[in-house]
Amino acid sequence: MYFLRTANAALNTFAFSRKKEYEHFESIQGLFYNKMSQYYLCSINSFAPDIEKINGDFRISRFVRDPRDLIVSGYFYHKKGAEPWFRFKGPTEEYWAAINGHVPVGLPPEDSFAEYLNKLDQSHGLMQEIEFRKYHLESFRQWPEDPRIKIFKYEDIISDQVGAFSEILKHFQIKKWKKKKLLFFAKKYALQNRKRDKHIRDPKAGQWRKYFTPEMNKDFIQKYGDILEQYNYPKQ
Repeated sequence: MYFLRTANAALNTFAFSRKKEYEHFESIQGLFYNKMSQYYLCSINSFAPDIEKINGDFRISRFVRDPRDLIVSGYFYHKKGAEPWFRFKGPTEEYWAAINGHVPVGLPPEDSFAEYLNKLDQSHGLMQEIEFRKYHLESFRQWPEDPRIKIFKYEDIISDQVGAFSEILKHFQIKKWKKKKLLFFAKKYALQNRKRDKHIRDPKAGQWRKYFTPEMNKDFIQKYGDILEQYNYPKQ
């Protein structure tokens, strides 16, 4: 959200031209591959792109987070039903394709995901969030290694958002005047200025230790322990 707001403000809302230079494609892969060349900067989430389908010179910044913190954050956010995807009753895989969501087996057809989570106790709700994130978690394994892709960890970004954004722009080789404008909005939308943001509950890292039971963490490690190892996140 921080990247989206900054890029949208600098390259669209307060741009010098009428042409949009930034677009966010959610998880709509076909649209991304077909339209990305029309923009100076674009973003996606929750899937690993096929770089063989990206034409010309490009740079990619990739944001990763301890997947268990992703589960905790998503659980509390989705309980609120803040977005229409999670208020739709009886969602299907087709309906959730735009966000690459997996429909939990136990989700009743008469309930939305938000309603379902609010009916469950916290432990079972978190387990359903893990199910919803199935494709997101699998995408951790699918990203290619490439010198044009630079990884930024949430845990590092959160301590110095503007500094991290500056590193991103350096990696992108952004033109000087655009870099200056992007950094202006990066400072404006930094976390300390967004305390009343609906997307922000608690930005601290390592929250999974508070909300995951030992059994839940053990089960997560059995299924996704390789992801934790791959990105150097502690298992305990």
